[in-house]
Amino acid sequence: MIIQKVDPNREAFNDYQLEDKILTIAGILVDLEAEQEEQEKVIVITKCGKTGNVVRGMMMPCCQYFAEIIIPPRKYEEIEVEDKPVTHLEGKPKGDEEVTTHTENIPLPLDIESVILRAWPVEAKVEPNSESKEGEKDAE
Repeated sequence: MIIQKVDPNREAFNDYQLEDKILTIAGILVDLEAEQEEQEKVIVITKCGKTGNVVRGMMMPCCQYFAEIIIPPRKYEEIEVEDKPVTHLEGKPKGDEEVTTHTENIPLPLDIESVILRAWPVEAKVEPNSESKEGEKDAE
């Protein structure tokens, strides 16, 4: 998996784990292979500014980007498949007929090395009025 920090000069979150093809980000499970589609898929993970909860989904006015998971489109392998021979009513094949084939597209497993996890900087949680309380202590 490719890890990209949006701002390499600031600390990005590191609360993620990849086991097999299941990515866990801040407690959110994402089955990367099950999420793969015919086109590139982007999954947005946000952090709510009011509650601090990390959720999967669209940005709300009070939320900030936490991470994006970019899953590449599904790839296929073409294989030749032998057609079943035409049979008579008794179930016996007709004389010396040529074997015919057709091509089928078989989905390939997800290449985990092509998945991108883009991480945004995580702001430190600041307690309300913490600065003014420290200032009051210094003034005493």
